[in-house]
Order: sequence, then C-alpha cells, then structure tokens
Amino acid sequence: QKYLNQFHYISPARSGNHNVKTALEKFQSFAGLPVTGEIDAATIAQMKMPRCGMPDDNYFRYKLGSKWNKKHLTYHISHGQDLSSSVQDRVFAKALDYWARVSGLTFSRTMDGENADLKISFGPKSHGGTHDPEGTCSYPFDGPGGVLAHAFFPRNGRAHFDEDEDFTDGTYEGTNLLWVATHEFGHSLGLHHSDVRDAVMYPYY
Repeated sequence: QKYLNQFHYISPARSGNHNVKTALEKFQSFAGLPVTGEIDAATIAQMKMPRCGMPDDNYFRYKLGSKWNKKHLTYHISHGQDLSSSVQDRVFAKALDYWARVSGLTFSRTMDGENADLKISFGPKSHGGTHDPEGTCSYPFDGPGGVLAHAFFPRNGRAHFDEDEDFTDGTYEGTNLLWVATHEFGHSLGLHHSDVRDAVMYPYY
C-alpha cells in the first residue's frame, strides 16, 4: 500500500477512503501486467524494479503538464561522485540535446547555480529541497535500487539524482546515467509518465 500511495495510485487526498484492489488494477494496467487486482508475483517484481521517483498519476502517453515561458533554458550541474565531472558534463549535455531536437528549445550551461533554469544535482536519501536547496526535498531517496532520480515540472527546474546509485556511462553495468537523465529532463520540460514501455517517459529502467 505504501508503494501505491507513493506513486499516487491511491490519492493522498483520499488516504482514508481508498480501494486497494482498484489501485492495484490501475497499477497493473499502467505497467502492462495482467490486471488481477491481487498482489501476485508479477506485481511484486514490477514494484521492485528501479524507477523514476515521480508519481504516475495523470499519465497519458506524452501528456504535457506545465511548461516554460521561454525557448532558451540555462542549466547548472552539481556533480556526483561516480563519474568524472567531464563525463557527467557530456552525458547531461547529450540528454538535453535529445530534447532540443524534439522540442524546439535550446540549452546552455551556466556556472550560476542560483539563477539557472535547470538545477541538476546528486544527493543522499535526505537531500536538498524541492524548492529550496537548503531545505529537505519532499521526495527522499531510498538507497541503492528503487527510486533512482526525480525531477520537477516547470518552472521549478530541479533534477535530483540518487548519490547511492552506481551511475555509469557507455556500459551495461550499473545504472546508465544517460537513460535516467533523458527521462528526468522530460519532467523538467513538463512531460508526465507514459505507459508505453519503449517510450522515454516510461518510468521504469
């Protein structure tokens, strides 16, 4: 039930009046599983898969939520520990270039972390705030595996990556940073999750 609450299959506003069977059916339908309404082996396995930390509510293919009011966005990187700074710079630039090619937006890096439109950072379970980097994010991480990252819709601009993950580049070992970053930046541009397994915005990795 915690998982269903966390990813909004049970509405937080109706936590005292919910139907777990209906929530399980919605989750199973979204994940492409047999819809049984039961906590079966396939459902448990899906819930254990590494994924994005943003909720799955309001998904509809590439549904667009809020959006930026300008065409050029700046981004700032607070580097993580797994890869060299130069590799992280290249990976994040490549992920943003994907969205530049399909969105009509342009991106440039800035060293001004306070005023950047997109603020990219790594953090532990308890990390910088949703709106205030000095505060505590309302979406804590959960250690290795599970939730890998999350990013907030415009015009928040914050993208948080779990420092406890083994982020890698150009290998099938560990967690591919490019895949995760490309997905998360979709949220940064206003996209919700998709239930299409091969889509960039499918929440599981």
